[in-house]
Amino acid sequence: MAKIISIINNKGGTGKTTTVLNLGAALKKKNKKVLLIDLDSQSNLTHSLHIQDNKYHVGDLLLGKCTLKDCIQNSEGLDIVPSNSNLIDYENQINNEPGRECLLKQVLENTNGYYYILMDCPPSMSTLSINSLVAANSYIVPMQAENIAFIGLDRILQTAEKVKLRMNTHLELAGILFVKYQPRTKFGQAVVSNIAQHSILKNKLFNSYIRQDIALIEAPAFGQSIFEYSPKGRGAFDYMNFAKELTLKHGY
Repeated sequence: MAKIISIINNKGGTGKTTTVLNLGAALKKKNKKVLLIDLDSQSNLTHSLHIQDNKYHVGDLLLGKCTLKDCIQNSEGLDIVPSNSNLIDYENQINNEPGRECLLKQVLENTNGYYYILMDCPPSMSTLSINSLVAANSYIVPMQAENIAFIGLDRILQTAEKVKLRMNTHLELAGILFVKYQPRTKFGQAVVSNIAQHSILKNKLFNSYIRQDIALIEAPAFGQSIFEYSPKGRGAFDYMNFAKELTLKHGY
């Protein structure tokens, strides 16, 4: 049975796509078979792997217009269910489907051969984001060490709790991952300290964090993960550390 993880934040620019791509690549280097799912109409994950001509995309999959096997493409050794700019139009159709929040869960129920399924969510708590939480075993929230991040975090936690109560009793917060982090700044340290003292979140911070690294921004332009683009850089080091923590400490 695959371990299904939603990478979610209702704010853009928080490192969701970067985390899905490079966590997936790190897990692959640990000999785990990984499937990535792009649920964002901006298709950044799809573009990061230089997938241009996709006959089917995740919208077709959720509406039953193709099978999962039909939809999967491979790039850089990673399997991905791609997205498309038309996905926003598909979401309008999905919103009219009975049981619309459970469509992805149904698709993934009989998925064989993958150890991990990582889902890149849109920057909103839309129907597609809810689908990811209903289908997932757990969710990871990537965020930057800034005050404004707290506002979005509260909403994510509240939404996830409602999903757990009503549709997915197994859903758990795997943890919060700090990205673009500058560990030497007092401000960054203060934000981490405040979250660490939060009654609900104090045991939900990953020890690993992703430091600022220009190579993490450049790599997708070449259709590569950080491990192909800059294998000895800090981005590769940090994402491999994160993958190790996820698999060892958290029993994944």
